[in-house]
Amino acid sequence: MNTPRNRFRRSQRLAGAGVFKSVIDARARADEGAITLHAMPGATPVTRIGISIGRRVGCAARRNRIKRLLREAYRLSQHELACAAPGPYDVVIVVKPHEPLALDAYRARLASALATLHAVWMKRAQRKASDAARPAADAAATPTDPPPSPIDPAGGSASAPGA
Repeated sequence: MNTPRNRFRRSQRLAGAGVFKSVIDARARADEGAITLHAMPGATPVTRIGISIGRRVGCAARRNRIKRLLREAYRLSQHELACAAPGPYDVVIVVKPHEPLALDAYRARLASALATLHAVWMKRAQRKASDAARPAADAAATPTDPPPSPIDPAGGSASAPGA
């Protein structure tokens, strides 16, 4: 039986403030109660995640517990999550202050939010494709040369050249 392995490798992590900022600036967001997900199609062949959790969430032990639970929820669900075109995605998880939830609750929220974000990006890709096809159709419908003028620029009629 050849089942995919559920690992969370270093290549699946987002690193650097610039990467987090670019994902958040893509303006695709899904709120799921205690967490907010931001996503954009990534340049790498795997979906990468990053977790942003502030001190308002609680002490270091609570923040680390929530981060571990979120990474584990992603690790266990990574092969079931929406990642078809235009994915794979770069995902930033922003954690709001809350009591730590059960692992299954995080898995459900993560799957729901990623499905919502996948639908947003599919809609954007379809809109971009239709916008790209529209100018080409407009150019084919309109001729490039203007129609001949019935009036000669010299002041006479173009239909009577010798009169």
